Amino acid sequence: MATRLERAGLRAELLDAAALDAISGGVTHQGIILAGRPPEMRPLAELLAAKPKLLLALDGVTDPRNVGAIARSAEAAGFGGLILTRDRSPDMTPALVKTAAGATEYLPFCRVANLVRALQSLQKEGFWRMGLDADGDRDVLDPASLPGLPAVLVAGAEGKGLRPLVLRNLDCLLQIPLAGRTASLNVSVASGLGIFALARLLKDQT
Repeated sequence: MATRLERAGLRAELLDAAALDAISGGVTHQGIILAGRPPEMRPLAELLAAKPKLLLALDGVTDPRNVGAIARSAEAAGFGGLILTRDRSPDMTPALVKTAAGATEYLPFCRVANLVRALQSLQKEGFWRMGLDADGDRDVLDPASLPGLPAVLVAGAEGKGLRPLVLRNLDCLLQIPLAGRTASLNVSVASGLGIFALARLLKDQT
Protein backbone atom coordinates (compact mmCIF):
# COMPACT_ATOMS: atom_id res chain seq x y z
CA MET A 1 0.00 0.00 0.00
CA ALA A 2 2.81 2.42 0.91
CA THR A 3 4.42 1.93 -2.51
CA ARG A 4 1.15 2.68 -4.29
CA LEU A 5 0.68 5.84 -2.22
CA GLU A 6 4.21 6.96 -2.98
CA ARG A 7 3.67 6.42 -6.72
CA ALA A 8 0.62 8.66 -6.44
CA GLY A 9 2.68 11.34 -4.72
CA LEU A 10 1.03 10.80 -1.33
CA ARG A 11 2.60 10.39 2.09
CA ALA A 12 0.96 8.19 4.71
CA GLU A 13 1.14 8.89 8.43
CA LEU A 14 -0.21 6.58 11.14
CA LEU A 15 -2.18 8.47 13.82
CA ASP A 16 -4.32 7.42 16.76
CA ALA A 17 -8.10 7.93 16.90
CA ALA A 18 -7.86 11.09 19.04
CA ALA A 19 -5.58 12.78 16.50
CA LEU A 20 -7.88 11.83 13.63
CA ASP A 21 -10.87 13.20 15.56
CA ALA A 22 -9.06 16.49 16.10
CA ILE A 23 -8.16 16.82 12.41
CA SER A 24 -11.65 15.97 11.18
CA GLY A 25 -13.32 18.58 13.37
CA GLY A 26 -16.12 16.25 14.37
CA VAL A 27 -16.78 14.81 10.89
CA THR A 28 -17.01 10.99 10.86
CA HIS A 29 -13.74 9.81 9.31
CA GLN A 30 -13.97 5.97 9.45
CA GLY A 31 -10.32 5.72 10.42
CA ILE A 32 -8.79 7.49 7.42
CA ILE A 33 -8.37 11.13 6.40
CA LEU A 34 -6.95 12.53 3.17
CA ALA A 35 -5.55 16.03 3.62
CA GLY A 36 -5.43 18.26 0.55
CA ARG A 37 -6.30 21.66 -0.86
CA PRO A 38 -10.00 22.52 -1.13
CA PRO A 39 -11.48 22.84 -4.63
CA GLU A 40 -10.72 26.20 -6.21
CA MET A 41 -13.43 28.83 -6.44
CA ARG A 42 -13.81 30.03 -10.03
CA PRO A 43 -14.88 33.47 -11.27
CA LEU A 44 -18.37 33.75 -12.74
CA ALA A 45 -16.87 34.65 -16.11
CA GLU A 46 -15.00 31.34 -16.15
CA LEU A 47 -18.22 29.45 -15.43
CA LEU A 48 -19.97 31.24 -18.28
CA ALA A 49 -17.09 30.63 -20.68
CA ALA A 50 -17.93 26.92 -20.51
CA LYS A 51 -21.43 27.70 -21.90
CA PRO A 52 -23.40 25.84 -19.19
CA LYS A 53 -27.08 25.18 -19.75
CA LEU A 54 -27.90 24.98 -16.04
CA LEU A 55 -26.48 26.73 -13.00
CA LEU A 56 -27.51 26.74 -9.36
CA ALA A 57 -27.22 29.67 -6.92
CA LEU A 58 -27.73 29.63 -3.16
CA ASP A 59 -28.93 32.66 -1.22
CA GLY A 60 -28.03 32.47 2.46
CA VAL A 61 -27.74 28.68 2.80
CA THR A 62 -25.14 28.44 5.56
CA ASP A 63 -25.17 24.80 6.69
CA PRO A 64 -22.18 23.06 5.04
CA ARG A 65 -23.95 19.70 4.97
CA ASN A 66 -26.93 21.18 3.15
CA VAL A 67 -24.62 22.83 0.63
CA GLY A 68 -22.72 19.57 0.19
CA ALA A 69 -25.92 17.61 -0.40
CA ILE A 70 -27.14 20.23 -2.89
CA ALA A 71 -23.81 20.12 -4.74
CA ARG A 72 -24.07 16.34 -4.95
CA SER A 73 -27.54 16.59 -6.55
CA ALA A 74 -26.48 19.37 -8.92
CA GLU A 75 -23.43 17.49 -10.18
CA ALA A 76 -25.39 14.26 -10.59
CA ALA A 77 -28.03 16.11 -12.63
CA GLY A 78 -25.49 17.66 -14.99
CA PHE A 79 -25.48 21.25 -13.75
CA GLY A 80 -22.57 23.39 -14.89
CA GLY A 81 -21.76 25.11 -11.62
CA LEU A 82 -22.81 26.21 -8.14
CA ILE A 83 -22.79 29.91 -7.22
CA LEU A 84 -22.30 30.88 -3.56
CA THR A 85 -22.16 34.31 -1.97
CA ARG A 86 -19.06 35.63 -0.24
CA ASP A 87 -21.13 36.25 2.90
CA ARG A 88 -23.82 33.97 4.33
CA SER A 89 -22.37 30.77 2.86
CA PRO A 90 -19.97 28.16 4.27
CA ASP A 91 -16.33 27.64 3.45
CA MET A 92 -15.27 24.44 1.72
CA THR A 93 -15.15 22.55 5.01
CA PRO A 94 -14.56 18.80 5.54
CA ALA A 95 -18.27 18.44 6.38
CA LEU A 96 -19.29 20.02 3.07
CA VAL A 97 -16.83 18.00 1.00
CA LYS A 98 -17.74 14.72 2.72
CA THR A 99 -21.48 15.29 2.28
CA ALA A 100 -20.95 16.12 -1.39
CA ALA A 101 -19.53 12.59 -1.83
CA GLY A 102 -17.06 13.55 -4.55
CA ALA A 103 -19.17 16.19 -6.32
CA THR A 104 -16.81 19.00 -5.28
CA GLU A 105 -14.14 17.45 -7.51
CA TYR A 106 -16.30 17.77 -10.62
CA LEU A 107 -18.83 20.57 -10.07
CA PRO A 108 -17.34 24.06 -10.55
CA PHE A 109 -17.87 26.35 -7.57
CA CYS A 110 -18.10 30.12 -7.83
CA ARG A 111 -18.23 32.68 -5.01
CA VAL A 112 -19.63 36.14 -5.78
CA ALA A 113 -19.65 39.31 -3.70
CA ASN A 114 -23.18 40.25 -4.77
CA LEU A 115 -25.75 37.68 -5.88
CA VAL A 116 -28.07 40.31 -7.38
CA ARG A 117 -25.33 41.60 -9.67
CA ALA A 118 -24.48 38.00 -10.61
CA LEU A 119 -28.12 37.40 -11.55
CA GLN A 120 -28.13 40.56 -13.63
CA SER A 121 -25.01 39.36 -15.44
CA LEU A 122 -26.66 36.01 -16.09
CA GLN A 123 -29.71 37.76 -17.53
CA LYS A 124 -27.47 39.59 -19.99
CA GLU A 125 -26.06 36.21 -21.02
CA GLY A 126 -29.56 34.97 -21.84
CA PHE A 127 -30.25 32.94 -18.68
CA TRP A 128 -33.74 32.44 -17.32
CA ARG A 129 -33.59 33.18 -13.59
CA MET A 130 -35.87 30.88 -11.60
CA GLY A 131 -36.33 30.88 -7.84
CA LEU A 132 -37.67 28.22 -5.52
CA ASP A 133 -40.32 29.80 -3.31
CA ALA A 134 -43.29 28.44 -1.36
CA ASP A 135 -45.44 31.26 -2.76
CA GLY A 136 -44.36 30.69 -6.36
CA ASP A 137 -47.05 30.75 -9.03
CA ARG A 138 -45.54 27.94 -11.11
CA ASP A 139 -45.34 24.23 -10.31
CA VAL A 140 -41.71 23.14 -10.52
CA LEU A 141 -42.85 19.58 -11.35
CA ASP A 142 -44.83 20.75 -14.39
CA PRO A 143 -42.47 20.89 -17.41
CA ALA A 144 -44.78 23.38 -19.12
CA SER A 145 -44.15 25.90 -16.33
CA LEU A 146 -40.38 26.02 -16.96
CA PRO A 147 -39.52 28.71 -19.50
CA GLY A 148 -36.39 27.12 -20.98
CA LEU A 149 -32.59 27.06 -21.11
CA PRO A 150 -30.07 28.29 -20.24
CA ALA A 151 -31.32 28.74 -16.70
CA VAL A 152 -30.13 29.43 -13.18
CA LEU A 153 -32.09 28.01 -10.25
CA VAL A 154 -31.89 30.02 -7.03
CA ALA A 155 -32.68 28.52 -3.62
CA GLY A 156 -32.83 30.43 -0.34
CA ALA A 157 -32.23 29.67 3.30
CA GLU A 158 -34.70 27.62 5.30
CA GLY A 159 -37.17 29.83 7.15
CA LYS A 160 -36.03 33.10 5.55
CA GLY A 161 -36.22 32.00 1.93
CA LEU A 162 -35.00 34.27 -0.85
CA ARG A 163 -34.19 37.86 0.07
CA PRO A 164 -36.52 40.57 -1.34
CA LEU A 165 -33.88 42.09 -3.63
CA VAL A 166 -33.06 38.65 -5.02
CA LEU A 167 -36.77 37.99 -5.60
CA ARG A 168 -37.02 41.19 -7.63
CA ASN A 169 -34.28 39.95 -9.93
CA LEU A 170 -35.91 36.65 -10.88
CA ASP A 171 -37.99 35.90 -13.95
CA CYS A 172 -40.30 33.38 -12.26
CA LEU A 173 -40.92 31.65 -8.93
CA LEU A 174 -41.37 27.89 -8.73
CA GLN A 175 -43.17 26.17 -5.89
CA ILE A 176 -43.15 22.52 -4.89
CA PRO A 177 -46.71 21.19 -4.49
CA LEU A 178 -47.16 19.75 -0.98
CA ALA A 179 -50.19 17.58 -0.22
CA GLY A 180 -49.51 16.67 3.41
CA ARG A 181 -49.60 18.62 6.65
CA THR A 182 -45.86 19.30 6.67
CA ALA A 183 -45.52 22.91 5.56
CA SER A 184 -42.00 22.84 4.16
CA LEU A 185 -39.02 20.75 3.08
CA ASN A 186 -35.36 20.79 4.02
CA VAL A 187 -33.50 23.10 1.63
CA SER A 188 -31.37 20.27 0.23
CA VAL A 189 -34.47 18.17 -0.50
CA ALA A 190 -36.32 21.10 -2.06
CA SER A 191 -33.28 22.02 -4.13
CA GLY A 192 -32.90 18.42 -5.26
CA LEU A 193 -36.46 18.38 -6.57
CA GLY A 194 -35.91 21.65 -8.41
CA ILE A 195 -32.56 20.50 -9.77
CA PHE A 196 -33.93 17.33 -11.34
CA ALA A 197 -37.05 19.10 -12.60
CA LEU A 198 -34.84 21.48 -14.57
CA ALA A 199 -32.52 18.66 -15.62
CA ARG A 200 -35.41 17.25 -17.67
CA LEU A 201 -35.03 20.30 -19.92
CA LEU A 202 -31.50 19.11 -20.70
CA LYS A 203 -32.80 15.67 -21.59
CA ASP A 204 -35.47 17.14 -23.86
CA GLN A 205 -32.80 19.00 -25.84
CA THR A 206 -30.69 15.90 -26.49
